[in-house]
Amino acid sequence: MKLVLRLVVVLLAVALLGAGGFYAWLLRSLPRTEGEVKLAGLRAPVEILRDPYGIPHIYARSVEDAVYALGFVHAQDRLWQMEIDRRIGAGRLSEIVGPAGLKVDRFIRTIGVRRAAQANFAHLDVATQRLLEAYAAGVNAYLATDPVLPPEFWILRDKPEAWTPVDSIVWTKMMAWDLSGNWRNELLRMELAAKMPNSSIEQFLPPYPGDAPTPLPNLHALYRGLGKDAARLALAIPGGQEEGAGSNNWVVSGAHTATGKPLLANDPHLGLTAPPVWYFAHLHAPGLDAIGATLPGVPAIVLGRNDRIAWGFTNTGPDVQDLYIEKLEGADGYLTPAGPRPFKIVDETIKVRGAPDETLRVRISRHGPVISDLLPEARRALPGGHVIAFQWTALADDDTTMRAALGFARAGNWKEFLAAARDFETPEQNMVYADVDGNIGFVAA
Repeated sequence: MKLVLRLVVVLLAVALLGAGGFYAWLLRSLPRTEGEVKLAGLRAPVEILRDPYGIPHIYARSVEDAVYALGFVHAQDRLWQMEIDRRIGAGRLSEIVGPAGLKVDRFIRTIGVRRAAQANFAHLDVATQRLLEAYAAGVNAYLATDPVLPPEFWILRDKPEAWTPVDSIVWTKMMAWDLSGNWRNELLRMELAAKMPNSSIEQFLPPYPGDAPTPLPNLHALYRGLGKDAARLALAIPGGQEEGAGSNNWVVSGAHTATGKPLLANDPHLGLTAPPVWYFAHLHAPGLDAIGATLPGVPAIVLGRNDRIAWGFTNTGPDVQDLYIEKLEGADGYLTPAGPRPFKIVDETIKVRGAPDETLRVRISRHGPVISDLLPEARRALPGGHVIAFQWTALADDDTTMRAALGFARAGNWKEFLAAARDFETPEQNMVYADVDGNIGFVAA
């Protein structure tokens, strides 16, 4: 009996030592917030102070170094979040989760989020490109310290690759996807048009109060027989914001406040996640002193204030997506008003853990990628010889939203804020504004 008891004690001690060692190892994956770290790529020393809430306050001698440091602290605190976000946006989930990720990967690769992000980077001005590169260098500087990775990495046997500027643009587009979704209304209209005239549809889908209905041709004859599977098609496309979701923001003139200064509030209604979507940070450098909400993976104060202005966003919910029924013509073409045109063909290779690679053939029309190729529900909803193409403002080659996002934090007045807003293309946002001079403003950018 004594021998058994001793064996139990020994085993318990070994288990406790193992648990303690494992806990100590996990602690090493937490961010280092004290001391000095020598990093390659900085132009001058940078100071990062953490307040009692863990919010980093970054003091740098140039905007590039401030953005570099933001990339470093994002990677310290949210590396797994950044990794999974960029994998979603690049259609590379299957590499770590196996066939379970194929549905999302196929759809994201088909609409081409990363292809669009690559095109956008090439269209950006040199100054914006440099800031994106500085941020990526900060993320990679953290990876170069050979940190103990968060447990999600070793659970899924994933090793993070170097961060790139395109990865940052990718995630802004996935945020836009999460805040979009009016293609569901396109499908609903198609379903209704198969059963009723336009005058009846306008009762179900009325225009904005005060606006007249948009004049449209009678689509009843065209859509007869097409709408029976539209509802199932809506369920087959992943993601996007549901109808009725929304946020709040407002700004009040100093004429209506106790202090005589404007009052601005912003309450973006995003899904509850752990960790949260937002990451608060303060950036201080010559020409920049801004604090507010950032997105891990993106080098910008998205919502917040600087020493002169404050701003906030909510979703406008406009029509930024369209579905087109294309009529096929020939082996690899479709019909346009100018005659037949060939599809642009892109071959995507999806790597799948535990299974062979999958090759995805994407057809792209003048209206966008053909999504019905990968959705059986869509093929059943169409007559033979037709496909559905998807068009979305976020897929435009010349989307300059990233330049706008980096410009808001440095704006010092309404004119400069509005100039930055002109570059903001997706997702369309209600922007409220206030400044220390007492001005308030609103723009749907």
